[in-house]
Amino acid sequence: MKIFSIVFLIPVLSFGQLSTEIDKFTKELSKSERVESSFIGYGGAESGVYKLFTEINRKASDKEVEYIALNGNPVSKAYGAKIAFRRKLKVMEKLITSYLKNNEKIITMQGCMESNSYLADELYQHIFWEKKNIKEKVFKRQYKDSIQSLKNPEKGLLDFVNMLDTEESKWTEKEIDSLLIQFDQLILNDPASSQSLVEFIAESYYYTEIKHPEYYNKLAYFEKKYHSEMIRQYLEFCSN
Repeated sequence: MKIFSIVFLIPVLSFGQLSTEIDKFTKELSKSERVESSFIGYGGAESGVYKLFTEINRKASDKEVEYIALNGNPVSKAYGAKIAFRRKLKVMEKLITSYLKNNEKIITMQGCMESNSYLADELYQHIFWEKKNIKEKVFKRQYKDSIQSLKNPEKGLLDFVNMLDTEESKWTEKEIDSLLIQFDQLILNDPASSQSLVEFIAESYYYTEIKHPEYYNKLAYFEKKYHSEMIRQYLEFCSN
């Protein structure tokens, strides 16, 4: 009975690390079976799950975000990790290490496309695509400034540019590249890393024509393990 009581109390004590409001949002978020983008389905309906994510992002403290990213179900962890990265919290290595160790699967829905993935894959890819987002937001800010500088811009056009997401990233492209290299080392040092994640690493460097000959032996291990054509192509690219 004593052992049962201790085990039973663990989740109750854990939730005490979150404020009442954030705890409520997180529990609701944990009911979802998938990570969703802001608008989903063929009709582009607003995602209630994503709205919970935005509320947590707006109201949670850094400590609460770190806790969410490391605890709970895979969906709450995935959203917590996105917030942690957005805020540039110093927990990124801890997150990828935990996600690689637990190898948790996750379902994602971007628009009307649903797919199966892993937490580690989602975190790595989210960070990788941030470089593209940085470039896009620079263009959006320039476009927004040009419209707002007009003497009499049309109201519809002005409303449109005011809706554009122009929030500046806390990360530079150089910092993201450095973080990805750090992640590469952890991923390639783990023989249990998923095929999809290792292939994404190989593919991203292959199509950007970046050679990492220091990865050769470790990638060769995964090429043999998974019989991967993508990894093989990148190995050949590094050899030439």
